Amino acid sequence: MKNIVDLLCSNNYRYEKKYVLSSLNENKFFFHLNRHPFIFERAYDDRFINNIYFDTPSMTCYWDNVIGLSKRVKVRIRWYGDSYGHIQNPILEFKIRNNTLGSKVNFKLREMSIDSELTIDSIHQQFDQLDVSYPIKEFLLSLRMTVMNGYLRKYYISRDEQYRLTYDSELQFLSIRNYHNSFTKIVK
Repeated sequence: MKNIVDLLCSNNYRYEKKYVLSSLNENKFFFHLNRHPFIFERAYDDRFINNIYFDTPSMTCYWDNVIGLSKRVKVRIRWYGDSYGHIQNPILEFKIRNNTLGSKVNFKLREMSIDSELTIDSIHQQFDQLDVSYPIKEFLLSLRMTVMNGYLRKYYISRDEQYRLTYDSELQFLSIRNYHNSFTKIVK
């Protein structure tokens, strides 16, 4: 099958770099950010971001990332606010990597509940109703839930609006199954 990145046809690429900071360096980071010559300012209010990530049964998305494949994709459902319960505006997001450039392709999903009733079948019903090409739908219907995560995000933008910076903290991870989730084993 043609690479899913080619099928998604995104033309909104940007450079994206990620860095891991220990909590011991958090104060140093904000000290330097507040004195940076680009003059970073708060862009939005802080908010809690939640994701459910998907992969093929053979973990293709994961392994493409590990080996550093130049064209790769991550698939997730993203929502903001409470991690559990009724979710009003979930978004299916393809996070695309093409060499050093990144992009996203989003699709709105119907309201859903993150609770013990959530199954891969209910997710696949949502995927099946999307207005996407057959190869993309076929890819989506091959996916399984792998992990759920959440974090608090702070947003910054340079005064000239050429650079954006986000800072994530309070990271939480939860192994998620395709059926019978209790949502009780959160790792912080």
